[in-house]
Amino acid sequence: MQLLHQAIENWAVERPHAPAVSRNQQRHGWLEMNEAVCRFRGALAARDIGKGDHVAILLPNCPHFVIAYYAVLGLGAVAVPINIQHKSREIGWQVESAEVKAVIGWSKFRAEAEKAVAHLESVSHRVYLGDEIPEGTESMTELLGTSQPLVSDPSIQESDIAVLLYTAGTSGKPRGIELSHGNLAAQTFELGKLLRIRSEDSMLAVLPFTGIMGLSTALHLPMYHGAALSIHSRFHAGDVLDTLAEEKISLFAGNPFMYALMATFPSADKLSFDNLRHLICCESKLSPETARIITAKMKVPVCEGYGATETSGIIAYNVFPGLTEDGSVGQPIGNTEITIFDDHDRIALPGATGRVAVRGPSVMQGYRHRPDRTAQVMLKDGWLLTDDIGVMDGDSNLIVTGHLGDVIHKGGFPVHPREVEEVIEGLPHVDKVAVISMPDSVYGEEIKAFVVLKEGASISPSEIIEYVKERIALYKCPKLIKFVKELPLSSDGRIIRSRLKEEVEESQISEN
Repeated sequence: MQLLHQAIENWAVERPHAPAVSRNQQRHGWLEMNEAVCRFRGALAARDIGKGDHVAILLPNCPHFVIAYYAVLGLGAVAVPINIQHKSREIGWQVESAEVKAVIGWSKFRAEAEKAVAHLESVSHRVYLGDEIPEGTESMTELLGTSQPLVSDPSIQESDIAVLLYTAGTSGKPRGIELSHGNLAAQTFELGKLLRIRSEDSMLAVLPFTGIMGLSTALHLPMYHGAALSIHSRFHAGDVLDTLAEEKISLFAGNPFMYALMATFPSADKLSFDNLRHLICCESKLSPETARIITAKMKVPVCEGYGATETSGIIAYNVFPGLTEDGSVGQPIGNTEITIFDDHDRIALPGATGRVAVRGPSVMQGYRHRPDRTAQVMLKDGWLLTDDIGVMDGDSNLIVTGHLGDVIHKGGFPVHPREVEEVIEGLPHVDKVAVISMPDSVYGEEIKAFVVLKEGASISPSEIIEYVKERIALYKCPKLIKFVKELPLSSDGRIIRSRLKEEVEESQISEN
């Protein structure tokens, strides 16, 4: 099977001057992009970065992310994309866990990145994109202009690890998920085949490349199948709608948060989207009302996809949303299998609700340095147990009905309560804290913290929120802080989060 980095090389030969990547009216052809990838690959190799080494990429959606990413893949090194919203505490933990050898970052975020890696011996090289380059680091722009090109390593195998992505874990610490070249290529090939992606298509990329859905759907999909990639670094509903119409974009992937804002934006029913073929929704459940409005205004149905970082992206897709049961995410794509397991880790009876299990070529290799956790979810016969609860209907469509654990899904980003609690517990005023989700009309879920103060301590909710903002990504910060005298605890001292969620639900009912 053709691997991801090989695709860009092939398109550079077959369609050298066709549009490959654009941003802010700056357009780059396939030959130009491949030459840049080769030069940066040569720069990394000259700095002793090679097969199996881990390279962190802290860049926003931009052509330089594409260059860095494919340069790393073609070396046989492992790309470690990291969310640019993260603070030094989060960056440092991931870089240290991954044993990163080189960091490629944006100079605008150099302060957090430098603070994160300053004490780490494994990091031997730091490269920044931008004008203000920290002392002791190198300029990505200069390296692209001066380095000798290097073609990709022909010895790279499908089983070699290509990407290490960290996502919210059940313990509060992010889990490092290892995906192979074969995993990524299989998922990208099969989804493209299902959607009939062709080289005449164009994808508007807004989902962050540092998450699996942005990486696999907005980046891999067009680059693998030769479609043009139009990049937006940030999401703004009006800008997205204008670009879809003006640039005659045919493919768009977003999450429910994005579609909800697009549905109510004034220009949505005034523009023409004649070239649009696919509106893909991923990361969480789309409300039927938002889907109805988008379909009516844009004349294209929004189709929901299901997948996770552990499955390399979307592995089930609802091609016919109007013909399936509400909540369906469709059937598995390609050679992927999906079934439901019962509480005894056995395949459940037809029509029974249970834990969603996946088997196929895009299932991860495992959790980095976590053989215990890998063994818990990777069952015999190759089945991966997900954290989702669901049921299969009579037509083999998957309907996701819930999730295990306490992970909060805010605007497409997973947040584990324990990570936020640990930050708030760092305040000397705080005795105990419990973080839960609460429904939100814009983000899907928001974050609420119940805080027990130490006797005699005094601090305001705004001071707690500001303290958290300084230490972790903004999307992980609580929207509301509620001071309580005590938290509901079980007999073994664990917080009973269900009672707190019941209180939130009751308060919302009374408000309505």
